[in-house]
Amino acid sequence: MPRFILTLGLLLGALSAALVVSGCGGDDDGQFANEATGEFPVQIIDANFKKLQTVAQTYDLTIAVRNSGDETIPAINTVIDLPGKGSTLAFAYGDKQPGLAMNQRPVWVVEEGWPKLADTVGRGGATTPDRRTFEFGKLKPGDTANMVWRVVAVRPGNYLLKYQISAGLGPDTSAVDANGNVPTGVLPVHITDFARLTKVNAKGQVVPVSRAEQAHVEAQQESANTGLNP
Repeated sequence: MPRFILTLGLLLGALSAALVVSGCGGDDDGQFANEATGEFPVQIIDANFKKLQTVAQTYDLTIAVRNSGDETIPAINTVIDLPGKGSTLAFAYGDKQPGLAMNQRPVWVVEEGWPKLADTVGRGGATTPDRRTFEFGKLKPGDTANMVWRVVAVRPGNYLLKYQISAGLGPDTSAVDANGNVPTGVLPVHITDFARLTKVNAKGQVVPVSRAEQAHVEAQQESANTGLNP
């Protein structure tokens, strides 16, 4: 337990430092003056995020989008949000406790050097003035951007992670799907603070219990905790 508390404390400290750095933005006047404008067709190829997660474990959020149009997308980017959680930061929620100087708290902490495009070495997802938006550069016609966020789960609970794709950072540049709508999706996630349970099978091997067994034990524990804390 002490090791877990220390690890979680380090993660939260790293997030706080990141918030200070990300809040020091410059003058954005004229930033989008040379960006191509209009609607750019985009197809979401795939989106994956492990549905059942455990606190202090590492997971990859992967989103693949294809430029299905005839023109180069000036700045393919993704907005990460937790609907209904009052978040102004990606992967975070708004703490409603009054009097907080910074009310944003992490659900996931993004690991150093991420996000990036798959199979690349350097960081590929630049942060933007909107701290929920990650930009991955130009995307040529027919090409696919395989975006990856490596994160550590730090807060138990049930969440909906929403992602929204755009073609640029300026107000006059947007992405559209085949129906003319903004490409978007929602991924449900349950984060538990239970370690993965194991059992000994008929061959004498130690193996993880099934997801159903794990969920049953967690439900029993949650019910017991509710009884202790009316």
